[in-house]
Amino acid sequence: MKRTAAWLLALSLAAVPALAACGKDEAGGTKPPADAGKAGIGTETAAPKTVPEKYDPPIELTTVNYSFPTTKFFNGEDINNNIWVRTIAEKYGIKVKTQWYVPSTEYEKKTNLMIASGDIPDFFAATPQQFRQLYEAGQLEEMTKLYNDYAPESVKKVMAGAGETVLKSATIDGKLMAIPWTGVAKEGPAILWIRKDWKEKLQLPDPKTIDDLFAIADAFVKKDPDGNGKDDTFGLAMDKDLGMAGGIMQGYGAYLDATTGFWIKDASGRLAAGDIQPEMKKALAKLSEMYKAGHFDPEFIVKDPNKVYETIGGNKIGMMIGGRGSANSPLVTLTPNQEWQAYEMPTVDGKPFKAQLPLNIFSYYWVVKKGTKHPEAIFKMMDFWLQTYYYNKSEDVYYKFIVPSKEDQSAIWTYSPVKIYLPDNNIENYRQATAVLDGKIKPEELAPERKKVYDRIMLYKGGQKNLWGEFAQNGPGGSAGIIDRIIKEDRFVPNQFYTTPTATMAERNEQLKKLRIETFVKIVTGNLPLDAFDKFVADWKKQGGDMITKEVNDWYAAQTK
Repeated sequence: MKRTAAWLLALSLAAVPALAACGKDEAGGTKPPADAGKAGIGTETAAPKTVPEKYDPPIELTTVNYSFPTTKFFNGEDINNNIWVRTIAEKYGIKVKTQWYVPSTEYEKKTNLMIASGDIPDFFAATPQQFRQLYEAGQLEEMTKLYNDYAPESVKKVMAGAGETVLKSATIDGKLMAIPWTGVAKEGPAILWIRKDWKEKLQLPDPKTIDDLFAIADAFVKKDPDGNGKDDTFGLAMDKDLGMAGGIMQGYGAYLDATTGFWIKDASGRLAAGDIQPEMKKALAKLSEMYKAGHFDPEFIVKDPNKVYETIGGNKIGMMIGGRGSANSPLVTLTPNQEWQAYEMPTVDGKPFKAQLPLNIFSYYWVVKKGTKHPEAIFKMMDFWLQTYYYNKSEDVYYKFIVPSKEDQSAIWTYSPVKIYLPDNNIENYRQATAVLDGKIKPEELAPERKKVYDRIMLYKGGQKNLWGEFAQNGPGGSAGIIDRIIKEDRFVPNQFYTTPTATMAERNEQLKKLRIETFVKIVTGNLPLDAFDKFVADWKKQGGDMITKEVNDWYAAQTK
């Protein structure tokens, strides 16, 4: 999933959801919030067995953890002594001992070494590959009955809302062997961002088709939108790996995923890789046409996204394909005095955009070591996390467990030993801010984080123009509203392969990814003819693609029996 995010960086710039809440007045309750079933999350009919309100005598569970970039400890606290672990121990009799704690960039390597040593803690977050390895080694506790019997309603609703493939992805040989760390992929559709001042100056229409996008890019290149009398502007941001082209590819019905591939059903009902389909060739043809027309910075072939951002900050680029959060980061920072407007991604035929939907997990699965006493306790901690992080309405709780103050936004919430994410939490910020703007609810009814979003929108409307990013995301006509429509209309193309990487994927994916990027970039820049795509398809098949396709379809056949 991390490699997927790297490939689609411009499409999902916010991997961690903004903190928010919508339910309960005090931390740690087990009552599901009244609105937890919104956005098609679904309901459960069977009443779960309850985990003891408090273990007496207390139990101890070991784990390992990592810090986020915004993690900060205060007053001599550490990962084993903080408000989260103390409260869990005092309220529930669960003492969590973290055996080691490293920066997020070191976590996968450290857990690989730990797994190789054969000494794993009672529970921890494992990557998909590590999850498969631990299962095959017989080191994991089966969670099927535990989940059915002990998972509270709050957890089951989050799992259902994340999508049916999420729990299925943690099920091997008919047994639930982990609890997914649910993600926010539904909030990740590509968004087209356009500089308002350039578009208004040139009196350009809103884009509906890829040809409309082409025409806007052409105008930004040829009609001197910055008014300096020089031929020095570009139409669309592009990076060296074509990650910023993902939205255009999807506009042609072409889909990519860098970890397991993006697998769709072909005419015969079998699964086929999205990056070798004819639609991809058509997308590359259009991208090549744009390059030849000067729509991209010719130096894009050596620029990663951060370098591309520098060019945007230099006021030389008029459009960027990004994600829901692109206005607040990076665009406000890059052009603080120039607003950008969000648009739904145009398509080749003008029909409503359909966004690709990768497996909706946040990189990891929560695994429990086989033989762990009280494995059901993980559900108590998950419920505590949800009630405190999302469903709390108390400012007192918010500034104890989430961030230390309005001025200091250090991520106290990252201390939690277990986390799962609501699938459309950030879109709910927009929904509730809109409800206040429409007079349906009062501002004081909003939970602390959602109130902050609304307050920033009102400050913008009152003249504080440096907050334009909040309005562009969560105000009327913003990016969240676009994604809200996609969610409500279920305009997603899901990846049909939703399990851990196959053996050949693990062995050949990096090689195939390199082949794809090199070929696609050369086609776009004209260093290879468009028909080189056909040779790429043949080479992809020979270099492992055919074997991967067989493995994927063998797995798929087993799921559909």
